[in-house]
Amino acid sequence: MSDLILTRRLLLRPLTLDDAAPTARLMSPGIARWTGSWQGETSAREVAERIQQTLELARRGQAFNRAIERRGDGALIGWIGGRRSEAEPRRAAIGYWIGEAFFGRGYTREAAAALLPRLWDALDVDVVEGVAQLPNAASIAVLRGLGMRHVGQRMEFAKARGAADLCEAFEIERPDPPAEIGG
Repeated sequence: MSDLILTRRLLLRPLTLDDAAPTARLMSPGIARWTGSWQGETSAREVAERIQQTLELARRGQAFNRAIERRGDGALIGWIGGRRSEAEPRRAAIGYWIGEAFFGRGYTREAAAALLPRLWDALDVDVVEGVAQLPNAASIAVLRGLGMRHVGQRMEFAKARGAADLCEAFEIERPDPPAEIGG
């Protein structure tokens, strides 16, 4: 399985420590407010520590994360990935963020649609879920666009803020493999 995922406009590639400084420049309170794990402005050192933790989770088969790079100019525009549930190992959660300068261009939808098929095998899960805060219409649209079904609302603890947010919850089951023809 290749480490790279190509779309029409994007390259999804493994995170590296070289992504620390550009990520620190992209992350802002305006993005962090929609995530549960980012606090907003952060240093390159803090991002490097996060990247190291993410890479360790990937080595253990607990996460599959990618940097989102624009193919036209090589600009890092965000992160996307999935993480296996500790409580339910056959389930994973998808998460993503895009820098504010790149909002409204369909990059998140494009990246998520390309990543989702890889999560099944990379994390060996049967269900991928996604949650978005009620006012985050753009993220809810991404989850619906992946074919996820709405399963209700629930409180999600945002570690970075030390508070819970009411979120819309969605999930999708692993598709059945194509039936073999002949015998």
